[in-house]
Amino acid sequence: MNLRTLKKLSKRAAPLLPLLGDRREQFRAEHHANGNNFIGGTLIMARKHWERGRSMHGDCIRQHEVKRPASDGRGWIYMAPPDHPRKGTIMVGAMSGYYEPEWDEETVWTALESIVSCHFTDWHPEHDGTPTLLRRLSTPRDVLLAARDMAAELAVPA
Repeated sequence: MNLRTLKKLSKRAAPLLPLLGDRREQFRAEHHANGNNFIGGTLIMARKHWERGRSMHGDCIRQHEVKRPASDGRGWIYMAPPDHPRKGTIMVGAMSGYYEPEWDEETVWTALESIVSCHFTDWHPEHDGTPTLLRRLSTPRDVLLAARDMAAELAVPA
């Protein structure tokens, strides 16, 4: 997945999230130069979108960071997955915590994917503690179809 795909999937997932009971505030991400919005739990593996730079230290600081010695011998060249979404990506956020509340945010797609995968996972301990998926959720299309089915179930009066 790349940042453009994440933005498009978030746009498609935005109307489904309130139907599934997520009442957090939805908003659009600002330009990443401001550094205010963060992707959350989504890992962008398309290296075209990775952040690049030069460092004087050889230790990897961030998760999934790749470092190699610079060809001119001055420090290290690093690449790391992006932390910030594209401008305009729909996000959800809310304050969390009791004594010291903090702002917690993620993309709408990440939130929807989490809700759907938790709903369609069997957590019974008789399966050796391994969770079992009750429905195929391997593609974004499968996740969106499952979310629509969940919304239809919740809309039917009991």
